[in-house]
Amino acid sequence: MQKKKKTSVLRLNLNNNQRCIFISDIHGDLDLLKKGLAKVNFSKDDALFLLGDLIEKGDQNLAMLDYLMELKKDYNIYLLSGNCDEVLRFILPPVKKEEFLYYSLVKGHTIINEMAKKMDIKISKETNVDLLCYLFSNEFKKYYDFVDAFYDLVILNEKYILVHGGIDDLNDIPVYNYELLKYDSFYLKAKPSEYIRIVGHFPTINYATKIPSNIPIFDFDKNVISIDGGNKVKLAGQLNIVIMQNDMFNYTYVDNYEKKIAKKDIEVENLNPVHINSYLDSVCYYGEKEQDFYIVYNQKNEKCYAYYMDFLEKDDFFFCYDATNYMMNLKKGEEYSLIVKAEPFSIIKKRGIVGLIPTTVVNEDEL
Repeated sequence: MQKKKKTSVLRLNLNNNQRCIFISDIHGDLDLLKKGLAKVNFSKDDALFLLGDLIEKGDQNLAMLDYLMELKKDYNIYLLSGNCDEVLRFILPPVKKEEFLYYSLVKGHTIINEMAKKMDIKISKETNVDLLCYLFSNEFKKYYDFVDAFYDLVILNEKYILVHGGIDDLNDIPVYNYELLKYDSFYLKAKPSEYIRIVGHFPTINYATKIPSNIPIFDFDKNVISIDGGNKVKLAGQLNIVIMQNDMFNYTYVDNYEKKIAKKDIEVENLNPVHINSYLDSVCYYGEKEQDFYIVYNQKNEKCYAYYMDFLEKDDFFFCYDATNYMMNLKKGEEYSLIVKAEPFSIIKKRGIVGLIPTTVVNEDEL
């Protein structure tokens, strides 16, 4: 299904005093992008780098591209390809019908369905996929051309490499772009480099082994900055916004969750916090269920709670996306995001850290 595209590279030099803003993995969430840009007071003096996966998984994909086309006319914006943005290339005819229908009928939140809706077409298993994609490529040519012009790799000030997935060696840039876009677990696999690699693609919470965290990873020993906050992908995902000026970094984030204020101090001792996920723990054992939570164990027999859990059963083991035993501490007056209200715990987030809290506490905060 994949139509190959040759890797597009931009070498760019900016004044060190200019503020550079890095965002990745927006996933068709235009409202959240606007909220994030407003939070950091984005202006025409800034340089904005969007590091791929601008569309797919959300429901504002065409609106996202329209917005960026207009914004690019007056602002300093540099757009990079992500593997999800490549969907527009994948649906150039001829198309593999099974994969096309998987995107449109199973995944659902895709630019494919938005295009069909615009044309007042309902996709079904009987759809003539090649004909439909031919119609798409003519009707929506401006979007195809716009995304096709995205860069795949940006070398900034001969210090920073910007890429969606990752790259091992600047002297060995792949001829075709997809290898750069879908590089899972790059932070763990990254080889030494004189350049600082700024990447998205792989949510930072996937690297957590103890305390689940969506915040960007700044590792200047490995020279990797990983910024994907898991928006539209993870249950407690967020849109991370990394800012660089004069080679100094800071960050903030925005999300779509309801905010609460703690009415009292909550202090819990976390002696052995554990986060289980399928990327670092290939299998986990599923035990009993405690109200709304599954109890799971990793290979070290460490116990965690999983509320949101997609798993694949194999010989009494389950592939688990995210589970934790981390109990959140709160100070009176402190703000937190309510992710899921359940029993006996609720999942909350504070400053990008995800944890559990007794739902009785949430109930008190809502009074």
